[in-house]
Amino acid sequence: MKKVLIITYYWPPSGGGGVQRWLKFVKYLPEFGWEPIVFTPENPDFSLQDDTLQKDINPDLELIRFPIWEPFGVYKKLFKSAGKTVKQGIVIEKSKLTFGDRISIWIRANLFIPDPRVFWVKPSARFLESVIKDNDIGLVITTGPPHSMHLIGKRLKKTTGVKWIADFRDPWSDWDVLEKMKISSVAHSIHRSLEKKVMKHCDLLLTVSNRLAHSFIEKGHTSNVKVVNNGADEDDFILTETSSKDLKFRIVHMGLLNEIRNPTQLWEALEELCVEQVGLKDDLELVLAGMVSDSILDQIKVSEQLQESLIYLDYLPHKEVFEQYNSASILLLLLNQSENAKWILPGKMYEYMFTGKPILTLGDTESDVQDLLKECDAGEVFDFDDKEKIKSFLISAYKHFKEGQKTVKSDKVSLYTRRSLTEKLSNFMTLTAEG
Repeated sequence: MKKVLIITYYWPPSGGGGVQRWLKFVKYLPEFGWEPIVFTPENPDFSLQDDTLQKDINPDLELIRFPIWEPFGVYKKLFKSAGKTVKQGIVIEKSKLTFGDRISIWIRANLFIPDPRVFWVKPSARFLESVIKDNDIGLVITTGPPHSMHLIGKRLKKTTGVKWIADFRDPWSDWDVLEKMKISSVAHSIHRSLEKKVMKHCDLLLTVSNRLAHSFIEKGHTSNVKVVNNGADEDDFILTETSSKDLKFRIVHMGLLNEIRNPTQLWEALEELCVEQVGLKDDLELVLAGMVSDSILDQIKVSEQLQESLIYLDYLPHKEVFEQYNSASILLLLLNQSENAKWILPGKMYEYMFTGKPILTLGDTESDVQDLLKECDAGEVFDFDDKEKIKSFLISAYKHFKEGQKTVKSDKVSLYTRRSLTEKLSNFMTLTAEG
């Protein structure tokens, strides 16, 4: 089999969305003639751990762990809660940030470019030169964020001549959080310069959505951009048919929920419907699982209609996520209320689609999410401020719940299984390695 070196910061026992894409690709690549070798930090500083993901790792996989130094320990000593604040990504809670938090976030944004993992770049590249030579590796893949991983790929391309694919799970210089982190114009120009060099020198730029691919092409530094979406692994699904008459009317949101995604009109719609729809208040459960802003939790807790319906769960292992899917009446998908949200396809939406459950999606109605939902007959996107359409959706879903809701999954979602997407990736890898 052909060997490929995959450089990723996120790998089990790390949890969260960042680990899923390449964990699943690595799982299925051997079926298509590739032997993956994974390079990842030995001692990464991440707050989310999920040991249930280990089931997807082949015991024969060659895994190389290499020491990393990160500045989060310094953050914790200097600013106490700041390290937690930065890592969790809830950097837009202006009223919640202490002076120390603000200073630490400014340092993160303006001194550690492109990110705090930049100190891993040089030692990793030096170490990997011999790994590439000794293993006769002809292809390297880097995946970001953190985008420091791409700087390792750029160095290896220069020193070894190896073919290199740069995989962007999210934007780089256009990341909407950079502005919230008070990034300076100088720092932003450095981000753009580094991004340009990566785009110029990689043999293929890979990304996760059509609009994000187009945004890279528009920058003019490369035209060799391909899309391989995220997806859902059928092996993860153990959903069973359950009569909604035996359950609560559960609206479930999984993952990060911060102020930039706060669906205020949804909360208002639910408050009104708890008064207008007989029985809804008693049936309703609002399940928020993952990292949720205190301001949002506080908003719900003081609501006379919603406070008793709230169920807040911390980060859940991936296995338990599917148990929540199984008991949901509605799955809630919230996009960032920012310009680049139209490019983003959240990884969880593929799993949402595979459940066959109703998906209430709020965001930009002209977006890749809208295109994908329509392609797969899985719903549509509503504007965050369109309370009437939100109410109409909720009324219809509640009616179906009372009648005994059944899941309805379109055959079109089969295009987005992890196995079929890995086959597509394999074709691009072969063309790049032989090109």
